[in-house]
Amino acid sequence: MIKIKTYIVLLSLIIVSCQKEDISTLSDAELQVSGSSNLTAKTVTGNVPSHDPSTIVKSGVNYYVFTTGDNIPMTYSTNLASWTWGTSVFTSTPSWITSYVSGFTTTFWAPDVAWFNNRWNMYYSCSTFGSATSAIGLVTAPSISQSAGTKWTDRGVVVSSSSSSDVNAIDPSILVDGSNVYMAYGSFHAGIGVISIDPTTGKTTGSKTIVAGGSNASWEAPCLIKEGSYYYMFANRGACCQGVNSTYYIVVGRSSSPFGPFVDKSGVSLTSGGGTTVLKTTGNYIGPGHISRIVGTQKGSVHYYDGADSGNPKLEIVNFTWSGGWPTIAY
Repeated sequence: MIKIKTYIVLLSLIIVSCQKEDISTLSDAELQVSGSSNLTAKTVTGNVPSHDPSTIVKSGVNYYVFTTGDNIPMTYSTNLASWTWGTSVFTSTPSWITSYVSGFTTTFWAPDVAWFNNRWNMYYSCSTFGSATSAIGLVTAPSISQSAGTKWTDRGVVVSSSSSSDVNAIDPSILVDGSNVYMAYGSFHAGIGVISIDPTTGKTTGSKTIVAGGSNASWEAPCLIKEGSYYYMFANRGACCQGVNSTYYIVVGRSSSPFGPFVDKSGVSLTSGGGTTVLKTTGNYIGPGHISRIVGTQKGSVHYYDGADSGNPKLEIVNFTWSGGWPTIAY
């Protein structure tokens, strides 16, 4: 994957708290937070940067999002609009990583987080610029706090790659589907893969299936969700990380199985260049990417490069609507 390291300075808030899990759906007021399609009036306020945002999750009274950056940065919000720096996940790099990714420092990529097995499971990417030698790791916690009170336990490697002929072990996306858990991951190289996750251990089980891309085509940042009887694979095409010159756009395909085959609205497989575009550059929202959906809602998030702020990456809330079994995504 062609990713430029994103270094984010954390303003850690040392606030002691103890929170009870709350993974309920959003309130009516929160569901209206990004109802406007006015592209000059952004939903998310402030200047907190965000790149490769995780699925937004709720723990206690706060919503949390984790992003690419040193030690996995975190921000939190009570209303999905105003976000504040919290405490990063790591204080030191897990020792196992350098045996899989030589030269890895502290810049973790594209985390994702999901609630199953009575805990939060966060999957994170370890790689270096331009390399197919990568790994996805796992940390878990019983609850998430905006302060240093969160007790993350590192569970080690989940999947790794060492060759461009393999699915690049970055950009995890977790789908909890009843008693089943799936992980989509990958970028460029051999394409996007889907593999089952053991809900008890959080580790992979069985073999992966390549469901999109391949032959080093520009596919990355997958997002696997389920709506009705279909599974939907969203992914980014184009190039990220170039500010106002970024060409990212988001496509989708659907399948009756989480392992595909995924096809677009024209019936073309995502492994054959298919993909229906659902979000692209519009106004100052340049190169939108890394989509996810908030569990139990028709809200989600993306990052974009802000044309009104020198192309700096920002978080924005998006809306999912459905017609004829196909999604439309809008700010």
